[in-house]
Amino acid sequence: MTVPFARTESISSTSGTTSLSARTMTSTDPSAAGEKDASKPFAQRNGRTYINDATLNYPLPIDLTELHRQCLRTLLMIQVFGAPVCSPSLTTKPPLRVLEIGCGSGFWSMMCHRYFKNRGHSGIHFTGIDIAPLAPGSTNMPLDSIKPDSDMKWTFIQHDLRQQPWPLPSGEFDLVMAKDMSLATPNMQYQTYQDEYIRLLRPGGTLEIWESDQTIRMLRPHVPSGKDDAEEQEAASSLGAYVMNANTPLSPPLNTFLVEYNHWMLRACERRELTAVPCAVIGAALLQESDVLGDVQSRRLAIPLSEVRWEREGVGGVVTKGGKSYVESKGKGPHQKVEKKSLTSGQAALRKTALLTVVQQMQALEPLLREVSGKSIDEWDVWLGKMMGDLMSESGTSWGECLEVGAWWAKKKVEHGTL
Repeated sequence: MTVPFARTESISSTSGTTSLSARTMTSTDPSAAGEKDASKPFAQRNGRTYINDATLNYPLPIDLTELHRQCLRTLLMIQVFGAPVCSPSLTTKPPLRVLEIGCGSGFWSMMCHRYFKNRGHSGIHFTGIDIAPLAPGSTNMPLDSIKPDSDMKWTFIQHDLRQQPWPLPSGEFDLVMAKDMSLATPNMQYQTYQDEYIRLLRPGGTLEIWESDQTIRMLRPHVPSGKDDAEEQEAASSLGAYVMNANTPLSPPLNTFLVEYNHWMLRACERRELTAVPCAVIGAALLQESDVLGDVQSRRLAIPLSEVRWEREGVGGVVTKGGKSYVESKGKGPHQKVEKKSLTSGQAALRKTALLTVVQQMQALEPLLREVSGKSIDEWDVWLGKMMGDLMSESGTSWGECLEVGAWWAKKKVEHGTL
């Protein structure tokens, strides 16, 4: 089955089908777009709305379609992590003042507000900070009149995070959340961003960082090992995901479209001095702050993008045992097998949602990916249409291609005080 795709089509933000959108035929070439004009804060490129600033590294649009994708990804991560926060201390002692970095629509803050409200905690004040207004295209609306939830205590600050220090007082927040900030954080400014996170935390406060890698790897057949995280492994498995640790066997994808996408994305991030694999570096960066941060912990998960062949077949060639790979052979002593499994409707839905957010992000990154791939508009449309058909209708990710997500949290040491 193939997915029809024309110049006026894009993927829906709420389903796996295609739907009509306001895609223009008079799009600007991405290489020439983005000259800053203070009177025009937003630029239209191929029917999508971007911040009109050529000095800005951030490559994603800021229109409602992208906000919907980000909300979907947030819901996905909340589901696999079990709550809008991962730090166990926050569930027993809720924060009073919360800051969401790069808040977008404020959707995570709203979900966090509802989570604690449902547990009897309604006095929490949320603050969001972002370069773009909460409602792109509605800049005439007073910022104070826009709330993610009507009964929230909410403050929004519109600010370019590259300009530091940020207009917030030191030691103000019990929780600082930085979610999906990797494409908004230039490599050269990563440390200064992290310094700001720490400055804004009160002593004893919690920093949480949630991220998704921008490139796609393949989860190979394996048997989870270790009893320490057995409960976490069971919870992830029940959802259709896998806990990642040092022994998790991963390799480059086999899907040819994802191979091409990875190549383009790595080149694009290198050009813009961004990190395509933030999940590989966040933990080390936090541990380097040992004089300021303590109790650094993390949780990483791999969400396959569809049903995986080695799960269904239950055998499978290379498996992991004690961190080593080997090939099963009958009649040669004890050997492991990957347990046969079929997906429940909930597990299948989780994976379909993960795949949908990945495909939507590829669409959102069109100006960037076209620039590094050298594809014309027509060539891009052909590639995108074939990719969508392969991934979404023809089980193109059945070898184990997965979305990798992670959460890290740490506490600011009380003896350190404020920076």
